[in-house]
Amino acid sequence: MLIKRFVIIDNQNLASEVAAWDLGKGESAVLSLALNISNCAVIIDDKAARRCAQSLDIITLGTGRLLLLAKQRGLIPLVSPRIQALRDAGLWLSDSLVHLLKEQAGE
Repeated sequence: MLIKRFVIIDNQNLASEVAAWDLGKGESAVLSLALNISNCAVIIDDKAARRCAQSLDIITLGTGRLLLLAKQRGLIPLVSPRIQALRDAGLWLSDSLVHLLKEQAGE
């Protein structure tokens, strides 16, 4: 999957099909916006939000996958320090996911 561009938009209108999931404000805004943009992917880690996206045929990437892509493209040398920084900042990542990400990154 190739990320072609980033779009930053102030979106105040929540789609009813997203609002029905009672997600967080940020996840709801991102998914509502994605419904109005063809052929886009969103970066979401929240499990319920990912389920919502799947039900609406919205492509998702998690932060871990984004780190792997950054390493593959030579933007970062290692994913391990970035994963630890995310954990230190309060993002919950299971040990099994961390192990998988490091394995996929060759670390």
